[in-house]
Amino acid sequence: MSVTVTDILRASRPTGPPGRADKYLPEIAQELRRVLEKSQLGFPDHSVVWPHETLGHLAAVLVEFGEDLHSDAGLWRSLESYNREFFDTPFPLAADTDLAAAPTRFDPRRIQHLLWTLWKKADPEGCPGPTHPNLLRLAGTAGTFLAERFARLPADSGVRAFLAGPSQFGWDIKRKLVWLGTKSYLFRQFFAHYVSGHEEGATVGVTDDFICQETTGWSGLGVIDILASALDVSAEDRATLRSWYERHAAFYRVLTRKDRGGETELLTVRNLINGQAYTVRVHMPRCPFQPGLVVFGSLTPWRGEWYWSGEQRTCGNVPEHEEAGLRKEMLERHPGIAYRYCPAEAAQAREANRKQHEKFVAHYGADLVVYPDGLALAAAEQKRLESLWRAADPEHVRRVMCERGPDQPRPPMRLSREFLDHDQGIGAFYNPDEGVEFMLGFHHVLSGLRKQGEALSDKERDALRHLVSDRAISPALVHRLVREHGAASVLETFHLRDLPPERALAFLLRCQKGQFHRKRYPSLSLVQSGGT
Repeated sequence: MSVTVTDILRASRPTGPPGRADKYLPEIAQELRRVLEKSQLGFPDHSVVWPHETLGHLAAVLVEFGEDLHSDAGLWRSLESYNREFFDTPFPLAADTDLAAAPTRFDPRRIQHLLWTLWKKADPEGCPGPTHPNLLRLAGTAGTFLAERFARLPADSGVRAFLAGPSQFGWDIKRKLVWLGTKSYLFRQFFAHYVSGHEEGATVGVTDDFICQETTGWSGLGVIDILASALDVSAEDRATLRSWYERHAAFYRVLTRKDRGGETELLTVRNLINGQAYTVRVHMPRCPFQPGLVVFGSLTPWRGEWYWSGEQRTCGNVPEHEEAGLRKEMLERHPGIAYRYCPAEAAQAREANRKQHEKFVAHYGADLVVYPDGLALAAAEQKRLESLWRAADPEHVRRVMCERGPDQPRPPMRLSREFLDHDQGIGAFYNPDEGVEFMLGFHHVLSGLRKQGEALSDKERDALRHLVSDRAISPALVHRLVREHGAASVLETFHLRDLPPERALAFLLRCQKGQFHRKRYPSLSLVQSGGT
């Protein structure tokens, strides 16, 4: 059964009363779909067209975009505000000659940016460049159509009313985040792609992870960033909301609870990892959290209080003498989470990582080393690690060997068979902020970069695309390579060579690696000895 444009729009509406313009949107979207289809028939190059089967989805997105601009709901305005901050222009995909012109409401440059971002997400390799004539023509056609149709409508939108609703409590904000992240025209395609990577589907936990911590192709911004800028709240509230990617995920012991009228209003809980107390507002009937109970969950702040975020798991009445073991587990197995609310340990890890970086560079003579294959890397790294342990305090080494059980005075190396057998070059880069990064296929990366964007092979394009799109590879490594070889081949791979190189690379890395522009922590875990 096919899904109509009307079905798509109906499913995307937020809760609450509709605006006066809402009832006209399905008809406008149906007409726009026909206009887009006809426009593509006139393209001189039919190898680059928006897929026919998803034109209905595109028409719905464009009409919701039009509603946003027409009513000034604030979503697109939020994106452009961040783009000005990041790139000194609201239109990072426009040519320099276009930047001086003041934007009209349905400016083709806005629609160009919208189309390219969604096209890139749907078809990363087949997406045309942002200045491709077909994409520009589609943007111009849509802009003219939207300007004409929305000029007749009242600027009264259900979306604007929903976003302008109460923001007093954390659950008011979460309700807006859930709609924005899962149903709005900006994020629903990104959300569907994110969910497709999780076998369990769109559970509460998966949804919460996406809306709180995922960054997207919208200039590396997440749902929390766009909503923070769109809401009419204080600068302090905006900063708080944008910090929700650092949810305090930990084991908590319930200390007290305050009930009123059959509901639990407030809990006081103690974080077993950092020892701090939190006041948690819940308003929960039949609250299962009794004093003494240990709960694993995540907390986010809002206006001086904390709120549960996502799912919680009860762990029973864990004896107090077992708390040290839980702390040890979090700091050793999940240091990136624990460092969010353990600043002393985070500072200690950063200092340890800085020293490790210095020793890596001293050992190899550089922060980037290239090996012919996995076995050569494993042998070299084993020697380096052995030298570190020989230089370490013998008592510390003895204690770690007793606790962890290695039979040799060096940390164990757990490398997969695929990694060891790889023979296309492996790059080892020590990121001074986070730790060692390994990248396979490094010979193709280097040969591709040296070609300066000319006559790239398929393997070179794939390797360069992986360099930029792999979320485990830092922008620091990309910049390290670009300083030596230039960015021409990277920009050619992503069809961005027509844009100014510096802005194009900055935009590309923000889109692909937005999480690196948030607060980050070393991957280095601290050994917690003696149960402390």
